[in-house]
Amino acid sequence: MKKILKVFSTVALMSSLALAGCSQPAANSKPADTAQPQQATQEAPKADANAKAFLRANLKTEPVSLDPPKAYDPVAFEVLYNVLEGLVRLDENHMTQPAMAEKWEISEGGKKYTFKLRDSKWSNGDPVTAHDFEVAWKRMVDPKNGFPAAFLAFVIEGAEKFNKGEGTAEDVKVKALDDKTLEVRLKAPTGYFLSLVATPVFYPVNKKNVEANSNWSAEAATIVSNGPFTLTEWTHDQSVKAVKNENYWDKDKVKLAGINWVMINDENTQFQMFQAGDLDNIESVPKDVKGKLLGSGEAKIAPEAATSFYRLNTAMPPFTNKNVRKAFALAVNRQLIIDRVTQGKQVPAMGIVPIGFPEPDGKDFRQVGGDFFKDNDLEQAKALLAQGMKEEGWSTLPEVTLTYDTNDLNKTIAQVLQEMFKKNLGVEVKLDSREWKVFLAEQRASEHQVSLSTFYADYADPLNFIEIFQTGHPGNRINYSNKAFDELIQKASIEPDEKTRFALMHDAEKMFFDDMPVLPLYYSTKVFVEQPNVKGILRHPASLMDYKTVEIAPK
Repeated sequence: MKKILKVFSTVALMSSLALAGCSQPAANSKPADTAQPQQATQEAPKADANAKAFLRANLKTEPVSLDPPKAYDPVAFEVLYNVLEGLVRLDENHMTQPAMAEKWEISEGGKKYTFKLRDSKWSNGDPVTAHDFEVAWKRMVDPKNGFPAAFLAFVIEGAEKFNKGEGTAEDVKVKALDDKTLEVRLKAPTGYFLSLVATPVFYPVNKKNVEANSNWSAEAATIVSNGPFTLTEWTHDQSVKAVKNENYWDKDKVKLAGINWVMINDENTQFQMFQAGDLDNIESVPKDVKGKLLGSGEAKIAPEAATSFYRLNTAMPPFTNKNVRKAFALAVNRQLIIDRVTQGKQVPAMGIVPIGFPEPDGKDFRQVGGDFFKDNDLEQAKALLAQGMKEEGWSTLPEVTLTYDTNDLNKTIAQVLQEMFKKNLGVEVKLDSREWKVFLAEQRASEHQVSLSTFYADYADPLNFIEIFQTGHPGNRINYSNKAFDELIQKASIEPDEKTRFALMHDAEKMFFDDMPVLPLYYSTKVFVEQPNVKGILRHPASLMDYKTVEIAPK
């Protein structure tokens, strides 16, 4: 474990600071150094930046939505992080810095935050006010909306009760005291609160715009921006275009004329476009060239605060039986997948909380918690499968279908797992692919038997990775329910003593893996390349791409 922690020292740096929600990583040969986040761009351009340049990037797929609390996915976050802005923004070291909020005060006891907003405008000329934040945050937890990110606001007093139909919007303790002052009262001291509100789901919405048009987020023409860029065009399933927002308060630091995103969900095609100079950066590369690119230094590895895993639906046989679930988890050779498929210096995951979250005494949460099972433990896997089938009276295992989205890497991993289950357990597994938007909708509806997820930290605390598996939680998606586990999570969410709180989280994670409702794969990284005349792209570990200060020099 010490070796692991050394490799991922930058992850520890980031996780102790920041952040956001779900996606996919991807490399080999000569060991390439894990890039420091602030060094994630290549050599600086030698000429002055071209103020007329547009960054050409690839979203891969259509965003689920561009309504912040509804968009809870990395594709949408890439757009939202650049066209909207919250109270705080992350700097090159992933530290929260004043953004829409010029300053703030935290009460003694840490339960009340008072934000003072700076003078700033929306792209339509309206002033950005505290009322825009109050409307946005109460709207996020309004049960009528059913937003998947609502749970993130439950640290706010009254938010969870309102969301569960046990209170009113007036009970949610977010209040605009005047146009420039926002007061937020929390139900318990929450040390990660500022990093939490850096995520796009906490961004403001233009109160007038939202109240006038309930379908405001469907098209670029009706989306109003307060961030570095503003949308001009959204051709669904093809492209998104944005230009520099001349009303943005910090517009002098924006060096690009705009951003043109395409949606190419094929690794080889996007790499060919990059090689041809039609894309300025790509955030994954084909596995066939990954080793060569890393070896030459053209590709780099960025740390991510994320765990990739498969969800095992506990309401669908055979995963109703925990020994069968354990058998599948133990029958996977994670290191082989990393060495031969992903090739990005990921670390095999035998827990759900990734490396990089420090405890009160400075130790790493993962180091303290350890692994909950052995990787590629084949004899034990076979024994558990036999035990589970005996317990259920099955002479033949119920059919198993593994669902993944159309991403090339995810397809390859699914095929490798299919082979491992056949070879190691004698189980035939069907594969089923879905376009990203459909995949996500079905997974959120708990319709998949086995499906892939990569969960990125929404905020800098281990609780984020385990709280989503509470009974009925929108992040659960596998019908997992354990009353004792729920109680531990609830205690941890309000426990003021940090040592006790971390102990509760360890107890909860241990209990979770005794039930094994997920099959962890690895703690994630990202392999990326960018053109040598591009600098300033910030890759935050929670899969937030920041293009605010990007510069492109003439070639």
